Amino acid sequence: MKIGNTLRRCCEEAPDCECSLETMEDSSPVLLPSATEGPAPEMPERAPRTPYWHRLSTYVWLLLGYPPLAVVHSLVCFISWILVFTIPVSKMSAQTLSVILLLPPEDILLSTSSHGKHQSYETRALLCCYHAANWYYYKYTVDGINVFAVNLLPLVIVSLVIGYVDRENQYVSSEVKFATAISSIIPLSYYIGMGIASIAAQSNFAVGAVVNATFGSITELTFYITALLRGHWAANPCLQEVVKAALTGTLLGCILFIPGISMIIGGLKHSEQRFNSRSAGVSSALLFISVGGVFAPTLFSKAYGNLVCDACTNTTGGNSTSNGSGLFVCHNCHYDLKNGTLFRDHIQPLVYTVSALLPAAYIIGLIFTLKTHSHIYNIHVGEGQETRHHGTVVHWSRWRSLLILIVATVLMSACADLTTEHIQPILNQPNISQYFIGVTVLAMVPEIPEIVNGIQFALQNNIGLSLEVGSCIAVQVCMLQIPILVFFNAFCDVGFVLLFSDQHMWASIFSVILVNYIFMDGKSDYFQGTALVVVYLILLALYYFAPSPAGC
Repeated sequence: MKIGNTLRRCCEEAPDCECSLETMEDSSPVLLPSATEGPAPEMPERAPRTPYWHRLSTYVWLLLGYPPLAVVHSLVCFISWILVFTIPVSKMSAQTLSVILLLPPEDILLSTSSHGKHQSYETRALLCCYHAANWYYYKYTVDGINVFAVNLLPLVIVSLVIGYVDRENQYVSSEVKFATAISSIIPLSYYIGMGIASIAAQSNFAVGAVVNATFGSITELTFYITALLRGHWAANPCLQEVVKAALTGTLLGCILFIPGISMIIGGLKHSEQRFNSRSAGVSSALLFISVGGVFAPTLFSKAYGNLVCDACTNTTGGNSTSNGSGLFVCHNCHYDLKNGTLFRDHIQPLVYTVSALLPAAYIIGLIFTLKTHSHIYNIHVGEGQETRHHGTVVHWSRWRSLLILIVATVLMSACADLTTEHIQPILNQPNISQYFIGVTVLAMVPEIPEIVNGIQFALQNNIGLSLEVGSCIAVQVCMLQIPILVFFNAFCDVGFVLLFSDQHMWASIFSVILVNYIFMDGKSDYFQGTALVVVYLILLALYYFAPSPAGC
């Protein structure tokens, strides 16, 4: 069978369709119209036909036959698109709805290649169907945007509508509003990341660094500032502790979980992966500086603060006011910093000093890694493998990227406002520690796009970039987000004090030490990844069984 150019191209692009330019052995169904391409042999003359749009039957079909089929194909198109892996069915339904069903019936021929080879004239393919579903459609993009981010975008509109229209929770509960609002952060953080990457790829070092520093942490900062403001207005100190737990959870997740899960999945596919140990050493050094600076005020307060305990009871049955001697059992012990001059004259100046030094160290790190010593990110680390710091694919223009960044930031602020407004029923759950909610849901949901990116890089045998994803976010948390929160509290007192609980401090320090040890040899496998993930899960168990913060 001789095939037209469209059908020939369709079959050549079909990965599982065996085609021959001389004969067709494939039995894939093809919708073919009557002869439109190439010269046809002499055929008997047919009687003149009435133009399709001048027939009464055409309008009867459009009124009675087309609408129900349009509804069916629209539903099939929508459902198959949402399922992602059946996008070919969605495309076929859309093509059928917009083209096939509007053509004259006599111009359409449903045929297989075995039937078509008896035709003596060339035809034009309207649909070439060879696969109804494909697992790899999770990589499908629309104008450079991943299909999952496209599908989740309507969730943002739904969240805003139910959140701001149904203020009294008459139709939708607070739990549902919280779930939809925090889920809406996922696509918005993806769009912000895409906008940052597009602008940075088309700009010089200075512009790229400024954009990355400005918008790179906007997702988390929007939520943190909104939560602190709501906690201050409602005189609810719990939200301040939840913010600190979310900061720590982001730090732990980016240090342990993102590299760990990337090592596991990459190691299962590639056995052993290599990465640039020198660039990983730079990231480890920045992590040590970050964690050391962030927790320095906490260590200082524990070294010089006064330990005060409430509800002390004598083992003999007396209370703390009795003059009897003996052992006392005390609860809710904490360092008293507000009373006296320690906090005002010593700890607070230390906090401001650290908050000024950390961004300066971040800028120096950017200059080192992106400008003066960028060559260390272009080192061959294995046979046929090279790690590159640059090479971002440009999807949008600068102005379009900037517009998307601004719109996504505004929508992010609205979703963060709804999340903090409806978080209280979640925090009031009696069986779940508020620390656990902070370090899991509030910390890791905004990082889901980065987790997916890290896994994809590991599958492409670029484990070095997977490790950089987690390290860069962790460094930004300590060197940008926390100092911004400190200075925001200086101008608008919302009660945020850069003093963390012992559990936050020791969990973060231990995680940085562990990651630095694993990064030393420049190799990774699924066992090392499993070690990181197991440690992360152990720390989550500690937070799950920990009591809620005092006063919550």
